[in-house]
Amino acid sequence: MKYSFLLGLFIITLYGCNNIERSVGFTTWSDDGTELKFFLGTEATISTVKKFDQFLQEKNYEGLNQIFSDTARFIYYNGVENSLKQFIDLNIQRDSTLAANNESLKWEPQSAFSVDLDPTTGGEHVNMMYLATYTTPEEKSQFYANLWFYILEGKIVRVNQYNQSIQQ
Repeated sequence: MKYSFLLGLFIITLYGCNNIERSVGFTTWSDDGTELKFFLGTEATISTVKKFDQFLQEKNYEGLNQIFSDTARFIYYNGVENSLKQFIDLNIQRDSTLAANNESLKWEPQSAFSVDLDPTTGGEHVNMMYLATYTTPEEKSQFYANLWFYILEGKIVRVNQYNQSIQQ
């Protein structure tokens, strides 16, 4: 009887610990300015961001249409905002300019994580950090690109980009 009681207590404790939703931090991203907590996101949204990176690495700009919402917005480090079409056009123009000048821009993902403000409503924020290397015939420079993605129902809705130079 004593062992049954202890086993039951252990099972209840174990089950109870597995159902604790852990939240951390704070944000006031809510529409009314209410302070919200962050929860761990899902691997599915990380996979969407990896697909974004894959399409860009392959220069498969048509593929981006599969993973972006129709109203997707890109907001760059300087505050300029673009649509998906403008983003694609800028990348094609950049690729052409780099090739014409015998230059390259390569980037390597360094880390990614996903957080969720409310796991019951959907939508996650994914942060991906890149190490970018820009090479010209005369020099080479590097910078970190920090991209924040908002993903809703498997589609990227918004991308915010911030850069940090690396001093050589």
